[in-house]
Amino acid sequence: MQKKYDKLLLGLIIGLLIPLIVSAIAMYVKYTNSPQIQYLGVKYLINFAPKILSLSICSNLLPFYVFLKTNRMSGVKGVLTATFSLALFVFILFII
Repeated sequence: MQKKYDKLLLGLIIGLLIPLIVSAIAMYVKYTNSPQIQYLGVKYLINFAPKILSLSICSNLLPFYVFLKTNRMSGVKGVLTATFSLALFVFILFII
């Protein structure tokens, strides 16, 4: 019998949303009142977005361990899939 929240899609959604929310908060806190943003604009953010996103991928450890400790293996697979997808996306951004 499958547990209530043991879904691959749920793990995938959580694994994608948490790093994006964490990186958005980090960018907001770091660059809210920065005059550099007004001066350099979007190009400045594009150069630093992959670095912030790569650090925020580590925030997937929390849902990973929650799913793992509660024995919801489909959720673990979803979080891992999202983590590897984001890591590949960040790798491509670093290359470009």
